[in-house]
Amino acid sequence: MKIIQLDKQNIKSSLPTIILIIFLSSFLVWSIYSATKIKPGIIPDEPAHFIFSKHFSKSFSIPPDTNETYALGWYIKQNHFLYWWFMGRLINLFSFIQSDISDFKLLVLLRLCNLLLAAGTVIICYLFSREVFQDKWWSLLPVFLLTNTLMFKFLAGGLNYDNLANLLCMASLFFFVRALSLKSFLNSSLFWIICIGLGALTKFTILPLAFVMTVLWLLFVILNRKKIFPIQYFNSKSLLLITLVIFVILGNFSIYGINIIKFHSITPNCIDILEEDQCKLSPFYQRQEAWALEEPLSVAGSINLGYPSPIKYAFVNWVKLMLLRSVGFHGHKTFYPTNFIYLFQILFYLAMILGIIELILKRKISYASFSLFSILIFYSITLINLNYRNELVYGFINLLIQGRYIFPVIGPIYILFTKILKATPSKYLRWAILIFTIGLFIYGGPLTFLLKWDSVFSSWFL
Repeated sequence: MKIIQLDKQNIKSSLPTIILIIFLSSFLVWSIYSATKIKPGIIPDEPAHFIFSKHFSKSFSIPPDTNETYALGWYIKQNHFLYWWFMGRLINLFSFIQSDISDFKLLVLLRLCNLLLAAGTVIICYLFSREVFQDKWWSLLPVFLLTNTLMFKFLAGGLNYDNLANLLCMASLFFFVRALSLKSFLNSSLFWIICIGLGALTKFTILPLAFVMTVLWLLFVILNRKKIFPIQYFNSKSLLLITLVIFVILGNFSIYGINIIKFHSITPNCIDILEEDQCKLSPFYQRQEAWALEEPLSVAGSINLGYPSPIKYAFVNWVKLMLLRSVGFHGHKTFYPTNFIYLFQILFYLAMILGIIELILKRKISYASFSLFSILIFYSITLINLNYRNELVYGFINLLIQGRYIFPVIGPIYILFTKILKATPSKYLRWAILIFTIGLFIYGGPLTFLLKWDSVFSSWFL
């Protein structure tokens, strides 16, 4: 009898781990199928990433721009390079194993490596959640939401630098929260700096995230200086991490620092480093020539023409567009779940209302929660500002809005949502929202994929 009771206790205690394995396994099965079967050119910018990766495979250092690279609209000089350099090294490895490897087989192998990056993001998301909640069950919800976000799932099986950027951002946020919890403060802080620094070398749009995290970290150090100093547990591992931090900071300065000094911009304009005729080959230049207005609209002028004000755009238009292109798919093919997107909007606004109510009732939040909220708000405002300025240039045709651009902070989004839900005072309301959320993400993720297979997705796969 005691043995049976012990077995039941063991099963109950290990059940969250079993469910986590099920989440991760189903995600891997989906992504492996997508990586091996989806047609080339469906995943955003995949053809360009493949060309750049092969170009980087020809040199162990950073190769120069060529006619083929700048004709894609990207340039290598004074720009982020880490993802393509990493993919280039993998190409070297695969080519060494099989010298006559075909382009398609090489593409599939690189996709599978990207899948491992995405799986790492999922695992760190769970560790991140455990750090915040200290609860095995609630820690599963952000993982469930992430693995059932359609755009994230499609990206996982494709060749795209977002996979490495998302992994590094999730890891940096995990170590950032550990540092704020004073858990191995020095090493956690060093790991955070390394991850976010490598993230910036992968994609320059990570810089706003790096900036706000740095400000919050410095404020935390000032407020908690008596607890932090003198630094304890300084060892050989810390020395190695400090060395890596120095290299990462120097790497970022050699790109972005020099750009600010020389070009007065985070990234140089095409005309700063290439000839005018070369810049005209860029699809970005051609897109602007084809779609941009003759003169950008002013904010007042756009409102007079019936376009949304910045406030309405942020809380109504932008939220809906980001949801459509996150829980849907936006790449070289598109799928927007227009028939049920209002349900995701309801969930978003409900969470926002509950969060405000919780803040009013508690009137006190931890510095870690405050930091995650601040990071999310700052990054979102930065993205909204960029998108709105583009709308003024292109006449509000929603041309440059990508759901995947919010993925660097997808961890804080899902964790804060879970935190708000967990703190909902009414048990019945909490369970109702939880069931609704789980059902909605299942319907919007794997079920939608199956239901829309014949009408939408089958033509995307080989």
